[in-house]
Amino acid sequence: TIKLDNYGGADERLVRVLDVQDGSPASVAGLEKDKDFMLGTTTQSFSSSAILAAVLEDHADQIVEIYVYNSDTDIVRVVALLPTVSWGGAGLLGAEVGTGYLHRLPNSCRSTIGRS
Repeated sequence: TIKLDNYGGADERLVRVLDVQDGSPASVAGLEKDKDFMLGTTTQSFSSSAILAAVLEDHADQIVEIYVYNSDTDIVRVVALLPTVSWGGAGLLGAEVGTGYLHRLPNSCRSTIGRS
């Protein structure tokens, strides 16, 4: 089967990393606060934090690869994340995230084509 996606407005449908707890799965995976934007997996885009939460729950205690855009380096990278509640803190991720208008890509990133 062929799945067609609409990428219009994709720069506004992402999850921004706002804070990362030390020793958390997010920290171990190398996520950076205020600079990283989680885009999705190979099968699911993160158009809301609820979708991210569902993916983390589906992959609890399993590695999941997530595409992450860094606004400082202008690079999309694949991050291996192991969501787990056994890391010693709250939640599966150990990071605060945000979505919506206030968490869009900075204007300086919107005029580039990025790298991967």
